[in-house]
Amino acid sequence: MAGLPVAITLLAVVAGCADRENDLDTYYDDRPAGGEAADSGDANGGGSEESAESTQGQREGHGAAPERAEPPVPARSSAMLTDDDVRAEGVTPVAPSSVTGDPAAPTCLTTIAGSPGAAEVDERAWTYPTGSTLHHLVTRYAERPAAEVLAEQVACGGEEIPVSGAPEGLDTHAWCQVGTCTVAIAAEDVLSTVEVRAAEPASAREAIDRLAPAAVAKHT
Repeated sequence: MAGLPVAITLLAVVAGCADRENDLDTYYDDRPAGGEAADSGDANGGGSEESAESTQGQREGHGAAPERAEPPVPARSSAMLTDDDVRAEGVTPVAPSSVTGDPAAPTCLTTIAGSPGAAEVDERAWTYPTGSTLHHLVTRYAERPAAEVLAEQVACGGEEIPVSGAPEGLDTHAWCQVGTCTVAIAAEDVLSTVEVRAAEPASAREAIDRLAPAAVAKHT
């Protein structure tokens, strides 16, 4: 009979265990069901919101158009040579784009045309019966004197030649390089550039000598 109390005790223990679910999670995880998922969801939810805001900010930043300098406004200038002014040259009007030089060897006029800060621009061109070209560019600058542009922005090569008939107060320069001769006239905020391109250097020099006084007279 000595073993009877032990047997009764074991039966009581077994009966107590039989009433509980056989769920191992209840032994190892005392956290409320869904607690970890909720925490993870909060973390991911917050991250997603921040990521969305960051992405939206990046899109807004990339979507903003960068500021661009306003292009010069085409405008007819009183300093521009007219057909009457060049009639004695025997030239025919053409589109300025048809007389552009070699981009690999830019002329003085091309260099001036590419200088920044132009507010207004006027441009005309003509051709000679021989195929030579006459190109005139007049540029007005809004924020600095034209003489400054001529001195700092233009690098013309070749031989510098004199400009006759220029009155005091006008800054004039002229150059000849191979078959291209150019005269540039700076007066206040206006820069006038006349260019002749010819197969023969002597022809270009003679033409620019004839045209320079007419271009200078536009500023007097």
